[in-house]
Amino acid sequence: MAKLKHYLEYAGSKSLALVAKSLPPETADKFGAALGTLAFHLMNSRRRISNNNIRETIGRSFSNSEIDYLTKKVFQNIGRTLIELAQFEKLGRDGLARIIQGDTTIIRRVHEAGKGAIILTCHYGNWEMLGGWPAMLGYETDFLVGTQHNPLVDEQLNSFRKNLGVGIISLENSLRGIFKALKANHFVGIAADQHSASGIKLKFLGKDALHARGPALFSIRTGAAVCPMMLRRESFDRHVVHAAEPIFPQLHNDEEKEIERITRTANDFFEDFIRKYPDQWAWTHRRWKVQSN
Repeated sequence: MAKLKHYLEYAGSKSLALVAKSLPPETADKFGAALGTLAFHLMNSRRRISNNNIRETIGRSFSNSEIDYLTKKVFQNIGRTLIELAQFEKLGRDGLARIIQGDTTIIRRVHEAGKGAIILTCHYGNWEMLGGWPAMLGYETDFLVGTQHNPLVDEQLNSFRKNLGVGIISLENSLRGIFKALKANHFVGIAADQHSASGIKLKFLGKDALHARGPALFSIRTGAAVCPMMLRRESFDRHVVHAAEPIFPQLHNDEEKEIERITRTANDFFEDFIRKYPDQWAWTHRRWKVQSN
């Protein structure tokens, strides 16, 4: 039964990808937004999670209709992102590079340091595209990715990512894979904004949350810079990179204090950006599970 379910899921995903690849970019963007709107109406549980997350953080003064409107925009962004993933092969690295606007100074500077770098981001805008941005600029890049329950869909997603010219590091092999990539002066893309059960406890948008320790720890152990970045979609053919200054590890500091410093510095950048532009962050995740512990 599980295999049948996987095949059916994959068939649906494959069909959706074929439709997406057949459409011109502007039409594909509208299609993705429409899928997001449909999901907003059908996925009641995720809609409630998003509404509650917004209400309890940035939306304390918002009306219910304002919160619903913002949540719909969030779902539309996710729909757009999924359709854009399917279009990666069609657009190619050169086509994708043309629609990303960003200052490459930071990328060049940290690469010249020779210790690799961690592109640290959130599930915001098209985070997959941001992770592949250094590869589009000609730098060796790897993604840290989780494994999907459906192996067929997992393989499909990784094939979309590989169209960016990136390598794949699975969570199961993350320790060895990330150390190896950084040692080879690669960029490693990590989206680390979800709940981490063994993470460090820090405020996020005014509430306690557990943040992954890994990015800071890899930085300390290798000397690689942590580069906090966000990619904001402004239109179907324009995605803008917003970057903070790279965070270099201070190796003379106590390790635990340094993990907190690096994590907090990146976290402050993400928090400020999400407060300013909340419509493209994935509010649908149970980010603040620590509150019920």
